Amino acid sequence: MLQRETLVIDDAVISDLSQRLNSEVRVSTDTARVEISAVIMDSRQIVEGSLFACVVGEHFDGHDFAQEAVESGATALLVDRELPIATPQIIVDDVRSALGEVAALVSGRPSDAMKVIGVTGTNGKTTVAQMLAAVFNVDGQKSAVIGTLEGDMTTPEAPVLQRKLRELHEDGVSVVAMEVSSHSLVQQRVQGTTFAAAVFTNLGRDHLDLHGTQEEYFRAKSLLFTSHGVKQMIINDDDVHGRLLGDLSSDIGDVYRFSMSDIKNPQMALSGSAFVLDGSSFHVHLPGRHNVENALAVIACARAVGVTDDVIADGLESLQTVPGRMELITHDEFDAVVDFAHTPEALEALLRTCREIAPSRRLVVVFGCGGGRDRLKRPDMAAVAGKCADAVIVTSDNPRNEDPDEIIAEICHGFSEATTAEWSAEVDRAAAIRQAIVDAKAGDIVIVAGKGHERYQEFASGKVEFDDVAHIRAAMEARR
Repeated sequence: MLQRETLVIDDAVISDLSQRLNSEVRVSTDTARVEISAVIMDSRQIVEGSLFACVVGEHFDGHDFAQEAVESGATALLVDRELPIATPQIIVDDVRSALGEVAALVSGRPSDAMKVIGVTGTNGKTTVAQMLAAVFNVDGQKSAVIGTLEGDMTTPEAPVLQRKLRELHEDGVSVVAMEVSSHSLVQQRVQGTTFAAAVFTNLGRDHLDLHGTQEEYFRAKSLLFTSHGVKQMIINDDDVHGRLLGDLSSDIGDVYRFSMSDIKNPQMALSGSAFVLDGSSFHVHLPGRHNVENALAVIACARAVGVTDDVIADGLESLQTVPGRMELITHDEFDAVVDFAHTPEALEALLRTCREIAPSRRLVVVFGCGGGRDRLKRPDMAAVAGKCADAVIVTSDNPRNEDPDEIIAEICHGFSEATTAEWSAEVDRAAAIRQAIVDAKAGDIVIVAGKGHERYQEFASGKVEFDDVAHIRAAMEARR
């Protein structure tokens, strides 16, 4: 279907769209034979030939910007009610729900011509997606990743996603590993995407500012498996929600479960991990138990789609690092690790991994919490750090519209009589990193958590450049 460069709105297209949406799609009287070359959600980005999607959001209603979009060159409108504007209109029950299918049709449904693997879960999505791409590249299948490291959003909005999938296909990509966030699932950004397989890594506490409860958060994640026709499902059997998801999905498609209990002869070091599974040996350069779990997810997924163990092993071996995921920076006297861990579960897994790998070494952790996000997790982060590290410096993360000092105060409420670590607070993240590095003792592991690959800090006034790795290296130089 990828021969389409423009979509002609005719009776056949409207009938197809109605069937895919399972609801009536109507058109205004002047819509027949209209040609659409792009789907746009932002009236400021309209180009000639655009279909402007009037999405109703939390703060704005796209219908209010329809006239502006038409004046900027929009050919037609996607609306949930006919507007008094002399422009062709496609009328659906809900624009947000229809947007993915419409964008996919305009782009020629590119996911039908590729193998798209969705990866969801609280932690591990980025690493699993990068590992999958490495494995399929070694298998001779040109691969790409759509996710946290590739753009501003973990999962792009539907029009951007479908255009990106088409571009990748035209570039010869045959396998796409896509991180699928809970936000994207409830907002139906991946509607219209065909998934060859889906991976569930785990479920921790995150995004309760959006979902409200852990149950709703799980329901959002499960949508990838229950609402998108996925036939091959790879699920973490060590996670209680994974086991529940496996039970929910067993009547939908083939369920492949992975578990740490399946491996033999695990060998873990700060430089990476090795293990044996079903008689085959595997090695990953990314350290820690959680990265072995990530590798198990990749092995199960690759096996499910026919990749041999030898190729999988070579693919995992080929991936040297993932930016901001247990990224190691070495010094003559000590080591530093940068990681994206920004939930209590992820921070605890990170610290326990370092403790397991290096039981005699002192752990110093620098972390903060983002503003405008789940406030209830803040003291939990301090409780984890105070229990699992030897020294803690609480600092600023991405405060956004909140006062960073107030965020730090909420975090520090989590320190209690049960806290065994020495702790302090420094609102300036650069100063906190510098303090941890300059004061580090021989043999220490300094862990800077929360921002990982990000190259900015976000304040109410906007974003400023900030790179944890760069600041660590600069502090190391200053120490020397």
